[in-house]
Amino acid sequence: MTNPRHCSPLIALALLVALLLCACSSARVLTTSFDPASACTTDGRMAGAYPELEALLPTAYDGKTPTSVDSGRTCTVAALGTLTAAGVTGMRFAGATWSLGASSGLTVAVFDGAGLDAAKMLDFYAVPARTASHTDTFRTLDTTVAGKAAKRLEVLNKDETTNTIVVWPDGADGRVRVLLASDLGDAKVAAALELFAAP
Repeated sequence: MTNPRHCSPLIALALLVALLLCACSSARVLTTSFDPASACTTDGRMAGAYPELEALLPTAYDGKTPTSVDSGRTCTVAALGTLTAAGVTGMRFAGATWSLGASSGLTVAVFDGAGLDAAKMLDFYAVPARTASHTDTFRTLDTTVAGKAAKRLEVLNKDETTNTIVVWPDGADGRVRVLLASDLGDAKVAAALELFAAP
């Protein structure tokens, strides 16, 4: 498995990130104490960093509370990846992760940053997924979530595990919601999207 340090911003919210895709997001942002009120010059994440973002996350899935919930920020060029070229200079995030089995898991996340949108967020995940050594097949699709235009990335890995990432606008300017699923199957992904779609 690819070292999660080679991935990029949020899903790394827990060790599921490593499971989920290593074209992930935020695995570069390791759990680190930092001052959330300070200027965004360093990456970091920890539980309770941005409670207002964490409050937007679901509190249960399939009757279970999340395995982990935390939040943080991505400020450096290395961690922002493709977002830098897209004009995003920093973003905050929060995520709730459920570990559901040996290779299955779910993360629901909220990203917030000036200039951020669903298409840019999809590229953030898609570019490293396309070139990852563990990727077998890869495709992106247009879809909808709660009536909003959304983007979907599907990855089949060489070990036959699957990853699905769906990104859609939250409704607030610069805010994007993301669902990342590992080995859940289409029916459960659809059910989770219906459950977690932004109000």
